[in-house]
Amino acid sequence: MKSTERTNLRGDDLAGRRRRLLIVVSSYKPAMLADMQRARMLAWELPALGWDVEILTPHSSEVRQDALDVSCADFFPRHESIHEVRSMFRFVFELFGSHSSAWSTLWPMANVGCALLKSGRFDLVYLSSTTFVYFLLGMYWKRKFEVPYILDFHDPWVRICGADEVRRSWKESLLNRLAILMERSAVLNAAGLVAVSPNYISTLQRRYEMSNPGWLAPNRHAVIPFGALGADLLEAGRTARIREKSATDELIVNYVGAGGPIMLRSFSLICRSLAYLRTQGGPLVKRVRIRLYGTVYDWQFGERKHLEDAAQDAGVGELVSEHPGRVSYRRSLELLLESDGALILGVDEPGYMPSKLFGYALSGKPLLASLRRDGPAFAQFQGNHGLGHAIWIDHDGEMPLIEAAKAVDTFLQEIADRRIFDRRTDLEPYLATAMARRHANLFDTCLKTQRS
Repeated sequence: MKSTERTNLRGDDLAGRRRRLLIVVSSYKPAMLADMQRARMLAWELPALGWDVEILTPHSSEVRQDALDVSCADFFPRHESIHEVRSMFRFVFELFGSHSSAWSTLWPMANVGCALLKSGRFDLVYLSSTTFVYFLLGMYWKRKFEVPYILDFHDPWVRICGADEVRRSWKESLLNRLAILMERSAVLNAAGLVAVSPNYISTLQRRYEMSNPGWLAPNRHAVIPFGALGADLLEAGRTARIREKSATDELIVNYVGAGGPIMLRSFSLICRSLAYLRTQGGPLVKRVRIRLYGTVYDWQFGERKHLEDAAQDAGVGELVSEHPGRVSYRRSLELLLESDGALILGVDEPGYMPSKLFGYALSGKPLLASLRRDGPAFAQFQGNHGLGHAIWIDHDGEMPLIEAAKAVDTFLQEIADRRIFDRRTDLEPYLATAMARRHANLFDTCLKTQRS
């Protein structure tokens, strides 16, 4: 089918036939980075919903080499169509201080995408990445082949500085101005928008409502958090080392994820809650061991461990150990399964939605989270008390220490009692299958609107 013929299809013509989706990501198998997890889960689930998926990604040689995970093969569908590209003139971009492969792979990605879309077999392009420059590809391909595209925002692309914010360097200011122009072009031409946080959608609505893009229609944008794929936990369970428990065992709480200054306030509240419980004679505190993994990208020996320092400052340093080096995806899930309780930390930014929230909840472990009170993750705990326990920070304050300590103490008691929670019914709307169904509905709506 030629691209010119494609545009004459009516919405009714979509019924009863399979559609084909091209997903653009900044890394894929054998890499395992956070911003490709959405694509991986959709590749598992969409075919059952009538959508065949092909992936367009930079070659594994173009991404962080520490992200390549030889043990990850079984986390991906066995029969996938993956199109990889290598960079062009990367050394030139590195001379100008760009050490990311984004710019050097942009033109090769565009060319391979053109070859794929020229075949006429794709109905839609979905760009799911925090490498936002790739979002320009959707607009470029739409002009050439009239294939609509949808953008997936895991983070904000552009942050508008207020007068009270720290002044940027000339380079940062230039890049931000460029990002503003690129975002506007990409967003205004998109058929639809997806975001993990309602804050990101509302920001884009306010920013572009005067231009009245088509995705402003209620059924052409959606807030879809990162889902949970039960098969991942089953696969990791094959290799996890589950220890024998006894009444005198330590209470192990493993955390894997970002740390550093961005998580300092949320983790500090947990540490001070533990210190308060100890002053009150809490019997469980002395058994707690919090182990933090993968907290700082490219950490070098001798550099600061911010979260470990926060524990020392609170007087509970002996309960916390931080291991900043990268942990593979498989090992991160093994650590969750080997843990007695699960821990989620939030950044000091209201729009943040932890990618691991529903996966951790699905594990059945007692769950404690420290989050921004005005963020979407905290709202999940407020609306579904079966998820676990959440304590909070906000713009200029935090949960009263006595209340925070009570929540932490309940969490520790659940661990000591070896509680396992069956949350599958509550989590049904947030499992990978349900999230894929929401995507498929949005895709169908955008296609029908574009072709009518």
